[in-house]
Amino acid sequence: MVKLSRRHFLVTGAAAVGALAAAPFVSRLGSGARVLVIGGGPGGVAAATAIRAAEPSASVVMIERDPKRLAPGAYRSFVSASRQGGDFAALAANGIELAIDDIRGIDWGGRRAEALSGRAFSFDRVVLAPGISMREEGIEGYDRAASIAFPHGWTDRQGAAELAAQVRAMADGGTVVIRVPAGRMRFPEGPYRRAGEIATYLAEDKPKARVVMVDESDATPARRARVAALAARFGDRFDHLDATAFRRVVAVDRERRRLIGTNGTVHGDVINFIPAQAAGRIARVSGLAGADGWCPVAAETRRSAMRPDAFLLGDAASVPGLEMGVGDFAAAAEAIAKTV
Repeated sequence: MVKLSRRHFLVTGAAAVGALAAAPFVSRLGSGARVLVIGGGPGGVAAATAIRAAEPSASVVMIERDPKRLAPGAYRSFVSASRQGGDFAALAANGIELAIDDIRGIDWGGRRAEALSGRAFSFDRVVLAPGISMREEGIEGYDRAASIAFPHGWTDRQGAAELAAQVRAMADGGTVVIRVPAGRMRFPEGPYRRAGEIATYLAEDKPKARVVMVDESDATPARRARVAALAARFGDRFDHLDATAFRRVVAVDRERRRLIGTNGTVHGDVINFIPAQAAGRIARVSGLAGADGWCPVAAETRRSAMRPDAFLLGDAASVPGLEMGVGDFAAAAEAIAKTV
């Protein structure tokens, strides 16, 4: 029997961070240059480690607001699964200074990053791994109460746990609806992996139930292949409504558990409403994001197209023609270390 737990909503990705130590880095940093790394997730750890390997004389300071992310060993991220963290001792051994704080803004002219604590961090270069945030879409009825009733479970442990609990509690014959937003998003394969995990559980424990995807994303070849695989595997227990059939969600009805679209309405006993996404707050307020909410960077170097002293990696960095993924940290960190 398949046990549906919070872990079933974690899908696998590879960071390959450990290979960085042996990479043949070529640095353009001057001796004693000050590099500020904002974000202590796998991307930030990879970049900080790579930069120190490339230029041991550089002063590398990592800012992380959540010390739990720096616990020794691997940790779980809700749509990229197991990632290797970097603990305090390992960072110190690599000559990386760690500050637990939250950067609230960047003064590019003064080359200072202002923190919530009141501290200011000076820099010559900034590397950001800011992650993502949920973007306002102006959907009628989608307020805080609706977001709690229809958890996305995309960035938070509690939401994923609540979603799993709702699916387990659903009666046989019920419908799980997964809404996929339009535009770029963290781990675009994730909704389809999640649909497969839920459908597998339902097939064994609630065989009369089904999964419906309300999908506003672009009909790329990758998406078509993912949908075709789900349809072939689950048959009439899986349905896919794309932007042609449903168009887009214009309203939600929390009381009746409905998504109202331009071309129709879908009812779900459980609704996994994944909102539209954008780069994390610090990237947007610092002028690193474009009109679409993401941070354009050069493909080869990950240098920001908005600010030449900034480099970005991870989910927020937008590389033309490259689908957002989770196995990009090692390559991106190496590119940054060769360029900064």
